[in-house]
Amino acid sequence: MGVSIDSKFCHKAWSAGFAGITYPLLADFHPKGEMSTSYGAYLAEAGITDRATVLVGKDGQVLWSESIGPGGARVPGDLLAKAKELGQ
Repeated sequence: MGVSIDSKFCHKAWSAGFAGITYPLLADFHPKGEMSTSYGAYLAEAGITDRATVLVGKDGQVLWSESIGPGGARVPGDLLAKAKELGQ
């Protein structure tokens, strides 16, 4: 699943631009950044979140995380390999 501080309307438009992604997108919209803050990814001074990836196990424990900064780019194949490595 994906989470951002954008609204569900932004998520709908964003997912359509990626040929209609099928995984859920959650809005950390109000109160803005509450979930992101709990993961240490909300950048309050800028009012945005860091681009972070957090892999959470079936038991709810954080297995791995990576922060790439607001302008960073992820490599989907690398994330998939990490999830497979962790057995998720």
